[in-house]
Amino acid sequence: MIKCFLIFLLFAFVNLGSLIGQEVRLNTNMLVLGYVESPFLGFGAGLEAGVGKHFSLSFDFNWGKQHDGTATEYRPSVNYYIKTDQLGFFAGAAINFINLAESDESNGGFPGTKFYSLGINMGYKFLISDHWTIGFTAYPQYTPPVIRPEGSLGISAQIGVGYRL
Repeated sequence: MIKCFLIFLLFAFVNLGSLIGQEVRLNTNMLVLGYVESPFLGFGAGLEAGVGKHFSLSFDFNWGKQHDGTATEYRPSVNYYIKTDQLGFFAGAAINFINLAESDESNGGFPGTKFYSLGINMGYKFLISDHWTIGFTAYPQYTPPVIRPEGSLGISAQIGVGYRL
């Protein structure tokens, strides 16, 4: 898996000169999973690069904590922006890799596990200056029974500040 990720990064950054609207962002994050009682609250970081007038490739890394343990989320996505400058409303397909780590099994928490979920990345982004952006992203997700026997619904939401290169 790490090999595929590194190859993806290599190709993404080799072509960075031909991409438009590159952005690096820091954000706060909340991850709610259907079978876990409390949300995970934390922080994250992301990269986004425009490909064409309306599309962008995005990769987000989020980490969150709650009383039973932690969740780490990796989410690559392809977003479609209604406006041509990668601002305003966007929506797109995303896949999510989630790693749950339980702090103490004796307290009835969730089992430590790794799984994938599928969903729709959607949100709104606007400029606050020539280079700085603020964005809100919501990611409703579903983990099918093929991946997780009981299946589950969830949502990840984040508010972030980005810097356009």
